Amino acid sequence: MKVKRFNAANMQQALRLVSQELGPDAVILSTKKLDQGFEVVAALDYHSDNQQAQQEVERQLHLQRELEVAKTEARQQRTRTASMTTNTTSADSARKKAAVAELASARQERQNHAARADEKMGYDRSLDQVSGELRELKNWLVSHQGSAWNSSRPLTWQQSQLWQRCQDMGLEPVWADRIASHVDASAPLEQSWQQALTMIANDLPVAANDILNRGGRYALVGPTGAGKTTTIGKLAAQFVMHHGAESVALITLDNYRVAAHDQLKTIARLLGVKWYRAPQDGDLDGLLEKTRQCQLVLIDSAGLASRDPHFPAQLTMLKECKYPVTKLLALPLTSQGRCLQENYEHFKSLGLSGCVLTKLDECFCLGPAMSVAALAKLPLTLVTDGPHIPDDIHFPQAEKLVKLAEQMARMARTRWQAADAMSVANQ
Repeated sequence: MKVKRFNAANMQQALRLVSQELGPDAVILSTKKLDQGFEVVAALDYHSDNQQAQQEVERQLHLQRELEVAKTEARQQRTRTASMTTNTTSADSARKKAAVAELASARQERQNHAARADEKMGYDRSLDQVSGELRELKNWLVSHQGSAWNSSRPLTWQQSQLWQRCQDMGLEPVWADRIASHVDASAPLEQSWQQALTMIANDLPVAANDILNRGGRYALVGPTGAGKTTTIGKLAAQFVMHHGAESVALITLDNYRVAAHDQLKTIARLLGVKWYRAPQDGDLDGLLEKTRQCQLVLIDSAGLASRDPHFPAQLTMLKECKYPVTKLLALPLTSQGRCLQENYEHFKSLGLSGCVLTKLDECFCLGPAMSVAALAKLPLTLVTDGPHIPDDIHFPQAEKLVKLAEQMARMARTRWQAADAMSVANQ
């Protein structure tokens, strides 16, 4: 910031001097009527809401006044010196005048040096203050839009934008933080975002889609209403179409709820496949022995809450089974992220081999289920997107899921923006 005082015979002349000296961006701080004309105080790069700037103005004006007093004293001294040396020889007069001029020049140089030192000191203080304010603003952005999981490592503005986009997709903050911090922040934002989407897809584990060819023994576990029985029906129907009804057997472990096994029994009757219900004593090995000749054995478990007294018995039945059984966790995409995490925690002791994403047709946010799969390293095995048997079942592709998740996030953002605009318009 540069501050200067101008004296002129009239206001127009004073303003002209301000424009010539400081340029069109100068700010007029004050004007005063003097006996000989007008005084105008102007500044360049002045911010009125900054108390430090006002102090700087007063300091520079004080320095200018001292400089003017010094110049007046120097002129008076030269006048007195010239009067005293009138009767001396011209040579002595010249030497004295030169000495006085040198003295005044030295004094002026000292004053200029002191003024420059004070100005630099004021500039350094202002720079330190601005740097502190920028640091506080950056920390504020980190705490509100950046990494809430690692506040000691602040994110750049672009990383915070990527982090927020991951949040819009529903990704867990710890995963979003890792993605945002590993993306090349020097690239344009959209290019960095495409890199982030690729990283998200690479983080998603996907199981080999060989169930319909290889067969095996599979048990579906998960909460009530997750779509386990319907998914088993779709898999069984697909396998029957490829290998015949005699190659498939269905088993239910649900002996706890009235008519809970009727749906699976109906599916078995319509497909013409074998159907068994596990006895109360939990002899799953005996049923697996009976179905040893079948290529595909699908086990439907009861959707019990973790506090249900029958829940540990069902887990024990699957854990102590002598025959190898692949356990798949059904994750309904309509559930909240915390519910999906709790479901994983309840069933992970079984030794889960993968997960099935169900109810994609009713889903509006894929991020929570994708977070469970990525953070728990739980391979995506199947995806279902409707109630129709056998059609609405697919093998997952990570890139397509990530693209769909991004589209859902964009649609949700557009809907809320439109709703907010309509709300403002109706006010």
